[in-house]
Amino acid sequence: MLYLEAARQDRPIESEREDRLDRIPFVENLARALVIEELDDNNKVIGRRSTGYVVGLTGQWGLGKSSVLNLLARHLEATEHVVVATFNPWLFSGRDELVSGFFNALRGGLGRSLGEKAGDLMQQVDRYWGAIDLAGKGAAAMIDLVGGAGAATAVWKSQALGLRDAVVMPKVLTPDEERVVLERKIAEADCAVVVLIDELDRVEDEEVRAVARLVKAIGDIKGVSYLVAYDPVRVVQALGRGEGDERRRSGESYLEKIIQHPIPLRPLFSEDAHALLNSAISGYGIPLEPPRSESQRALFNHIINAIKTPREVKRLVGAFTVLERAVSGEICPYDVLGYCWIISKSPGLRDKIADHLDALVNDPPEVEMSKRAARSMNNESDLGVVDILGSAAEPHEKTLKLLFPRFGEGSAEDNGDKLSRRRNLVRMLYLGNPPGAIRRADIEALWNIGDVTELERALRTLMEEGKLAAAIDRIDDLLHLLPERGEKVFWPAMSSALRRKTDWASGPAMSGSIADDAAAVLYRSATRDTQKRKRLKSLIHSLIRKQDLLLVPWILRKNLFAHGLTYHSKTGRGGEILTLEETKDLLAREVPRYQQAVISGVALKRVPTLEAVYVLANTEHWTPEIRSAFTDQLDSLEAIATFAALKVPPGYGVDPTSLNKLIDTDAVFTTLEKLGEPREPADPWLAECLQRLRNVLRGETVF
Repeated sequence: MLYLEAARQDRPIESEREDRLDRIPFVENLARALVIEELDDNNKVIGRRSTGYVVGLTGQWGLGKSSVLNLLARHLEATEHVVVATFNPWLFSGRDELVSGFFNALRGGLGRSLGEKAGDLMQQVDRYWGAIDLAGKGAAAMIDLVGGAGAATAVWKSQALGLRDAVVMPKVLTPDEERVVLERKIAEADCAVVVLIDELDRVEDEEVRAVARLVKAIGDIKGVSYLVAYDPVRVVQALGRGEGDERRRSGESYLEKIIQHPIPLRPLFSEDAHALLNSAISGYGIPLEPPRSESQRALFNHIINAIKTPREVKRLVGAFTVLERAVSGEICPYDVLGYCWIISKSPGLRDKIADHLDALVNDPPEVEMSKRAARSMNNESDLGVVDILGSAAEPHEKTLKLLFPRFGEGSAEDNGDKLSRRRNLVRMLYLGNPPGAIRRADIEALWNIGDVTELERALRTLMEEGKLAAAIDRIDDLLHLLPERGEKVFWPAMSSALRRKTDWASGPAMSGSIADDAAAVLYRSATRDTQKRKRLKSLIHSLIRKQDLLLVPWILRKNLFAHGLTYHSKTGRGGEILTLEETKDLLAREVPRYQQAVISGVALKRVPTLEAVYVLANTEHWTPEIRSAFTDQLDSLEAIATFAALKVPPGYGVDPTSLNKLIDTDAVFTTLEKLGEPREPADPWLAECLQRLRNVLRGETVF
């Protein structure tokens, strides 16, 4: 819970209990670099002294430097004969406040660590501070002591009186003389003094220089060690003069004079990122099952390898826990994680994605599909994801390609929950449906139509108007509120409305993706509410009686994979809504019906998805006789183009070996080559699908 609280507030960890990166050994080694034990003849610790080094703890912003300093402070505070002072320059503004803050931190550390014994030391710290003030008008004296040539003294002269009022006025001794006294008193105390300076890289350039001068001026006090945490790139830039390489070289030269031993904080390895991410997500109580598909594994591994700092993990998990709760069960959690990675790194990309969502998804409206097909037929290169979203997308090109596989990186596998589905991307962007979605009253009116024929006609009208996909989205929101009596009319009517009324595909159609979405809505409903499972099982039988070849095959295939009943894998993926025996019984019942649909030609001519075909193929019921019958049906341009639209539309990949399991690829290629005019469909999208199929028949793998 401690790490969880730190993650929520995006703050450094405070204790060993919160450490998820096993950094305690590193902290102990740092302590040995700063503090030396003094032993008696019996090897008993009788005191400790500082090494006197100025050590740098370096690393990029967000890597965990502050967490390491906190762990080191706790470790040293628990060690006898050690005084720990923590100074955070980010809390102060201006050079005078920085100097005051530093000495007050040192006084505070002495008081906490030594208690009543600290009085003499604290008084000497004040005397040293006062000597510096009197000798050089406050902080300006330290600038002059390290080579400022008096340039700052005049500027700070007006500040001197205020500083002197804040300290004990010493006898007339020089700063060097007071420093010698301070060193002697530290040695007499038999203690090591360690000053931890954090967040040097978060202050303005002038303040970085002021702290650097401060450390340089007092860094050689015997008995005091310093650990300074900073991002070297940022600090070098602040300390440098000039431009470009000259600024870098001068900054590095200056830093080398201050920091004696820079120690880099090791970067996050993939194992670290994995441990942090899993710990943070589980701490929020959000289940994230191990990746089950190749696309999930690829996306997760990419994110793990991209993470460079613990802060990135905290921001990623912060976004994920909010959005995953909002879309849980509807969108693949790994796609949600990938989306959160993008918006946590580049928030402005969210609006870019929203502005161009149709250009990203696999199932855009027909206008966008036609545009893509026209570009392909004109031999114009398709727009890349960076072309569409702009230069801000360049750092995230790999992630975007994994989320939107039409751009060539991700897998085309799709269970209806991928972000590359338009409805899912809309839901992700708006956590619901955008303005203009179908009204609840309209959905309720549809649901209450009691006649299958009338309802089918109404659904077809919505599809012709391009509104049926939006209707499915709203049904997903409202299904738990709609009366049960309507579903045995609505879903059979939906299945019938989505089937082609004439043979063969004539162009791009949304009916296939809408069918998948409809099945996914039913499946999610039963997954979210176990009481709905009985209703779904009853609905399956109603759909079968109505000769459905869209929804039931999708649901059956999902359960086949869930139970490991396919030739792909004998290990179940989980997520089933039917028991193992129920799935086996449904498969045995459906196989003859699906085989008959293939042999009769209905599956090819009228059904806008291949789910029934895939059920047979995945369970080794795609017999040589079925394969031969299906191949024989591919005897015309219309038939082959329809098959191409079903099997290899843009954004979906297939290889020659897999295709040859479904059809005799040599025979179909021969038929295609012998076709007379026209040799290409008139519709550009269909023509592109056919060209993709032709490439596979020639032995190429398409994506």
